[in-house]
Amino acid sequence: MNAPVPEGSQLIYGEDITLNDVAKINAFLAERTSRSAKAERGSDERQVARSLRAAQSHLVSELEHGLKFANSPKASFDLLEGLRVQIRSAWNALWAMSSPWQSHPDYDAQRWQHVKFWNADDEVHRQALLAEAFDRKEADRRLSE
Repeated sequence: MNAPVPEGSQLIYGEDITLNDVAKINAFLAERTSRSAKAERGSDERQVARSLRAAQSHLVSELEHGLKFANSPKASFDLLEGLRVQIRSAWNALWAMSSPWQSHPDYDAQRWQHVKFWNADDEVHRQALLAEAFDRKEADRRLSE
């Protein structure tokens, strides 16, 4: 999670997010909002930049904290699951804040992506749960006909 990532590797799952990813997207957003943050005191432009930066700071802190413990062998399953949901949620919110700049040359389209699952096993498990729920709904629909 904090190991160096090969250049050009794609972020697919939550477990692929690194502290380096967080630092880079944080710096990218700080640069994009720097001019607005220096706008006239009290202006809407400055307030929007301050609001974005406050949310950004909160999300970055959540990610930095969560990533340090997300694979802890001493943590319970429930605690790890909660951390992993928190990491995905914070990452996706940070990604959503940066996504309007996807065409910017400094935007890392390989790494800065929305993530749905923690890892491949989580994806298979959740897809199976969805399929099972769909099958139950279909069975219920047939019974009610």
